[in-house]
Amino acid sequence: MNRLWKTIVLIAAILLLGACSEQTFSNGEEPGSYAGILIVEGEEYVWEGELEGSEYSESARIGAITQSTAPEVMPIADFSSNFLAEGAEVYTSNEDPDVLLAKRQDGSWDVFRKSVEQE
Repeated sequence: MNRLWKTIVLIAAILLLGACSEQTFSNGEEPGSYAGILIVEGEEYVWEGELEGSEYSESARIGAITQSTAPEVMPIADFSSNFLAEGAEVYTSNEDPDVLLAKRQDGSWDVFRKSVEQE
């Protein structure tokens, strides 16, 4: 009986110490979640996803990203982004005046929509 109590106490101590650990377990994704933001002419545009198919087509090139910030930092300057790398080209869309298209240096395209939360 004495051995049974020692085993129970040992298991309880291990569980207690494990529960007090500061280490967290994750699914491998980055901690936090930040919106991809692009600033053009003082307007904020939010990333909607990669361009797939022919939903949008580029119209005129209006500039390129000149400043790239960390994901958790809100970009402020024109043609700055916390999502796109410096040099990514920005275009207007033929289909929607509130949509901008960004061409990354690898040739892929991203869709950004004007934020509706602006005053």
